[in-house]
Amino acid sequence: MSDARERFAVFGFEGTHEALRAESVLLDAGEEVALIPTPRALGSLCGFAVRVPLHRRDAALDELADSGIMPNGLIEIGDRA
Repeated sequence: MSDARERFAVFGFEGTHEALRAESVLLDAGEEVALIPTPRALGSLCGFAVRVPLHRRDAALDELADSGIMPNGLIEIGDRA
């Protein structure tokens, strides 16, 4: 049986304002984005993180950088089976 779970990049932010702004910037850029609770693996950042499909990670980072937003953490996760 193969592991066909979709992979995602998750960006963590220092504060809620930054996470919400990142979500807005990425939505405006046409990215598939979801605001999610911050995974424990990102440590004690704010309570929200932004998730994008893994194959869009670099494009999302470019969009954020162009808007002056820099994530404080980045991890890769998979959907739960």
